[in-house]
Amino acid sequence: MAAESTYGTNSLWRTIMDENILPGHAPSYELCKLLYTSHPLGGKIAHMPVEMALGEARTIRVDSAPDDEAAKEFLHHWAYNGCDDVIAKIGTKARIYGLAAMVFGAVDPATGKPIPTDEPVPFNRLHELDIYFNVVDPLNTAGSVTLNQDPNDPDFLKAAASLAVNGRPYCKGRFVALMNEGPEYLDYEGSAYGYSGRSSFRRCVYPLRSYLETQVANNQVAHKAGVIIAKIKQASSTANQMMKVFSSRKAETLKFSSNENVITIDKDEEITSLNLQNVDGSLHGVRQSILEDIAAAATMPAQILKAETLAQGFGEGTEDAKQIAQYVARMRRWLKPVYDFCDAVTMRRAWNPAFIRTMKEKDPKGYGNKSEETIFREWQASFVAQWPSENNDAEEFEVTEKRYRILLDTARILMPMVQNDPSGMAELLEFLQTNINNTDNQLFAGELNIDTDAIRAMPPGSFNVESGEPKEPDRPAGI
Repeated sequence: MAAESTYGTNSLWRTIMDENILPGHAPSYELCKLLYTSHPLGGKIAHMPVEMALGEARTIRVDSAPDDEAAKEFLHHWAYNGCDDVIAKIGTKARIYGLAAMVFGAVDPATGKPIPTDEPVPFNRLHELDIYFNVVDPLNTAGSVTLNQDPNDPDFLKAAASLAVNGRPYCKGRFVALMNEGPEYLDYEGSAYGYSGRSSFRRCVYPLRSYLETQVANNQVAHKAGVIIAKIKQASSTANQMMKVFSSRKAETLKFSSNENVITIDKDEEITSLNLQNVDGSLHGVRQSILEDIAAAATMPAQILKAETLAQGFGEGTEDAKQIAQYVARMRRWLKPVYDFCDAVTMRRAWNPAFIRTMKEKDPKGYGNKSEETIFREWQASFVAQWPSENNDAEEFEVTEKRYRILLDTARILMPMVQNDPSGMAELLEFLQTNINNTDNQLFAGELNIDTDAIRAMPPGSFNVESGEPKEPDRPAGI
């Protein structure tokens, strides 16, 4: 094959430059691995969206705990267990092959033996065990994640209840299977070895091949970029040997000259570089089109593949930035089952009986006679994990501010009408008080409690419209 003799025999080039690869080519397990490990865009397509989803730490809150010690202990064990790395691995592998699984295991230090994979791990003893997470790809689970294809069965295309890794079965509760995109009826995916999700490379093999060809074109342009064109006056047929030597030495001097050198040429001679301006423009346009095709095929914003556009969008707060934020939020929802599993494990490890007893000693009045399991359940039920970038506090505050402005503007308009009527003034204040107290926010620690009966008992004309306060009573001169 010509490609082998010209560009070498590396595996990616041999495979992707095969003449049989056409638009819509379904990649095999091996091709997906090669695209991720060797293609210039493989990492961006498979790994970068997951990294963006994990780019900021979650804010952890345990509302039923008297302080933030429970949240801090959770975060400590989360980092110690390496949960972020585990989630990044399973998300990346799922995008590479269309399917990946995280298996959970534990070793009993008392016996030194692992708990059999087909038996549940006792979560109430999790703090006593040495736990581990393993992330496996479809080659390890081949044949065990073939979803039910009977449309009349309750488990039709549902997640598998069991999993086998290299032939060893794992029971439910010991693994999380993650698919990139949902399965389709009777759609066998060679990259996942089963009827499951599909690789993020599934629709973009052909444009990924085209991108490699632009890399070859870039290399050829780079080889030509340094070419110097010297239009030197040729010696005539009657020129002697000395003139020929002089012309040859002039060319050699031009070849080796650099900055701060001076070269003399004849007035009829000219030295220029090879003009590649049109080639560069064509290559740039083709490369941008290929990147957009790849992004569309991989169902991801093109700005992620075009780093310069991504930076500009976030800097200016354009619609591109909103699109990327929505994409990242969708990636986090996709990873939520893995987060939920890791959260449950980390809670049991962090909020162990010893830690809960310490917290009870610090606040005996708050916890009273509650059992350790009751306290754990309360903390678990009040556990809140939020992404800072998805927090809507700023928007909620803006809405609340607009409500208060409307209420105050209404009061300013109506106050002159009721300034001489204490009953009307009391009604207005009751209206303001009711609406402010019923506003669903935590802006104020308490509620308004105005004595409107006392206001009704005031004599007419007691209020100053400008200040909204009772007028000072008339006093004798000199006092």
